[in-house]
Amino acid sequence: MFLYEAYRLIGVSIASLLYYCGPVIVMAVSPVVFKERLTSRKLGGFTAVLIGIAAINMQSAYEGRSNLGLLYGGLSAMMYAFMVIFSKKACSISGMRNSMLQLVVSFLTVAACNGIKSGLVIQVTKGDWIPILVLGAINTGFGCCLYFSSINRLPVQTVATLGYLEPLSAVAFSVVFLNEMLQPSLILGAALIIGGAVFAEGRSME
Repeated sequence: MFLYEAYRLIGVSIASLLYYCGPVIVMAVSPVVFKERLTSRKLGGFTAVLIGIAAINMQSAYEGRSNLGLLYGGLSAMMYAFMVIFSKKACSISGMRNSMLQLVVSFLTVAACNGIKSGLVIQVTKGDWIPILVLGAINTGFGCCLYFSSINRLPVQTVATLGYLEPLSAVAFSVVFLNEMLQPSLILGAALIIGGAVFAEGRSME
């Protein structure tokens, strides 16, 4: 919910980049939560990501973007981190069952919040049903099944870093299909966030 509110207020590209600071949060807490070693390479990548976040926030403030949207983007990153951490902790359930339970609980949560905010009656035109069904069945259903089937077979930092393929494509698609403009500082911020995360997960140079 935080992510989609951020999409609405500050656009797909910036919201996606803020959301995918979540893997960096996972990377930062993994030494405490999962007893994984935090190397100097990972610290360097983490620092690059923080600089990238600062660049995006400064440019967004200069352009007068919604502070609430930026806050929602940051909160969505925290929710991403919680999702990865608790999915990794849930060792007794994985794959299809994990996806099913998460989607059911997500549906109930969103339905309750939407009901409180604007009621449970939702108007959907005939032309919207096919895109909605495709998004639900393929992007969310099948995608979640693949994601949660693999999450317990890989190190948590690898899971976090592979997730950066999504914001990279989201930024590119937002420019191509939504005509969103990226200023040089936003491009620099995107490069630092994605590049820093990939660098942090690379083979240790120590």
